[in-house]
Amino acid sequence: MENHLTDFDEVIDEGRTVEEAIEKGLARLGATREEVEVEVLDEGSKGVLGLVGAKQARVIVRKKDDKEAVRAKIEDMVTNLMRLMDVSAQVSVELQGDLHLVKIDTAGVDGLLIGKKGQNLEALEHLARRMVGKQLKRSVRMQVDIGGYRERRTNSLRTKALSMASRVKATNKEMQVEPLSAAERRIIHLALASDPEVRTYTVGDGDLKSVVIAPQRRTRPPGEGTGESE
Repeated sequence: MENHLTDFDEVIDEGRTVEEAIEKGLARLGATREEVEVEVLDEGSKGVLGLVGAKQARVIVRKKDDKEAVRAKIEDMVTNLMRLMDVSAQVSVELQGDLHLVKIDTAGVDGLLIGKKGQNLEALEHLARRMVGKQLKRSVRMQVDIGGYRERRTNSLRTKALSMASRVKATNKEMQVEPLSAAERRIIHLALASDPEVRTYTVGDGDLKSVVIAPQRRTRPPGEGTGESE
């Protein structure tokens, strides 16, 4: 069985062997082995005496992304988004592993785009991610930052987590951080993950929930959430 996907950016092919299936995929894509990634769906089998019950090998052959082209496309799309919003801004994109870090510097409207506790920034990031995903026809790991806000916010939350943990250890009483987004709750969890004297868990409903910092103990009350789930 053959099936082409995403305008021949990737194909699924079968063959008597994995290599034969790959060769079919390369021919259909018009690509060399160095230009593609291969995912083996089924290695196949020869069956009894090489005939009865034989099963075809099945693979996905997909073209590798041109990382620089993807980075440039994301930069252009976010720049155009700023233009549509009538915001004068400088946009740059850095690749950190598979994460595209989009940095935006505006002419005096950083606060408006960031919003209270970064709510506008979260919405802008969601919009940009949807636009890029639709254009590239696949999801892309992206993080949008405006005027270095995320770094400042991360450092602030880490400092708060460490300070609250110290008070929890001194008083042996739980403390609760204000409601945060999932990404910001994760910062609190990770900041205290290596501290053997405290533990963290999440309480609340909806997108904004609170992290509780508590003295470490061996058992956890029934129904209590954990930081590890986020």
